[in-house]
Amino acid sequence: MECFCFFLIGFLFLIYDEMRYENEISEIYDHNITDFDFKKPIEYLTYSQIDSLNNLKVEKPKIEVVGTGYSGYEFYMWFKPKEKGELFIKGFELTENKQISKIKLYERTLNLIDSISDNILLFKGETTIDEGTFEKFYPVRFELWFKTKDGNNKKITEKIFLIDGWDRSRIALKIYKTRLFLCVRDCNENPFSFFRKRL
Repeated sequence: MECFCFFLIGFLFLIYDEMRYENEISEIYDHNITDFDFKKPIEYLTYSQIDSLNNLKVEKPKIEVVGTGYSGYEFYMWFKPKEKGELFIKGFELTENKQISKIKLYERTLNLIDSISDNILLFKGETTIDEGTFEKFYPVRFELWFKTKDGNNKKITEKIFLIDGWDRSRIALKIYKTRLFLCVRDCNENPFSFFRKRL
């Protein structure tokens, strides 16, 4: 029974995490990517490549994006923190200039700057992009922003990539809710009967 309780708590947390972004509108962009001269992100980095990023000599702030719509995107941000504040990413669909995954991008790329430095440092973030669907690429302008302690926002740099989305939409949320309902219903007598029926 204890294992089931841990499972249920984890499952509820997963649903809550998805529901927090339920009000964000997920659009499907279907562009002919030959119309754009932008690159897709590298799909993945090896462990040694990731380690080498810390030693990379960068002379000015920059953004690099790695990943896919399915696995999610990793954001590597180089920035020289001259004052305390918040560093984060914003994304905009290029043709309509619409902001995408506004809350999720902010929360999951947010880096709190609590010390200053004379060097350009590497900061990281990671998230999925809800707008779009697998293999339907569209251009996005990712912007690196810094918010000072007194609330002033400054755009630091930007870079355009062709990306695809995770296709989360409302369907995934409905599946989570249905599975939770079935799990609770089927586990009233025996908490592990739910798993046996579906293995």
